[in-house]
Amino acid sequence: MAVDLVQDDMEFTPKCEAALVEIFGRFDKDKDGALNDAELQAFATATNGEPATSDLEDIRSNLMCTKDGKLRKEGFLQMYNLQTNAGDEDETWKDLKKHGYDENLVLIKAKGPEPPAKDSSTEKTASAD
Repeated sequence: MAVDLVQDDMEFTPKCEAALVEIFGRFDKDKDGALNDAELQAFATATNGEPATSDLEDIRSNLMCTKDGKLRKEGFLQMYNLQTNAGDEDETWKDLKKHGYDENLVLIKAKGPEPPAKDSSTEKTASAD
């Protein structure tokens, strides 16, 4: 039996929110706290097998975005909250599983862009003599 995604108040459980924030972070390559068009398209392709088409304008119009149209982390959570609470919890589970989470919201294998590697350039530079 899978763990709950939302609480009685219709907000995400801490485990679900943590999983979604982790997925968001994988696609926020420039680490500015928002997904630009390229990052959002990479997310859509990894999630649905194809880039988003008409969805981009809907996202900009209806979800929390920056002034220049980038999807903020809060908007990403809002998107999934709307989907889950509108009766499409199965779709949310499908996406979570596609990105490597099991039914207990444990990350088994990250899928999509790899998390950024730790910067070891200063260590290499110091020992490269």
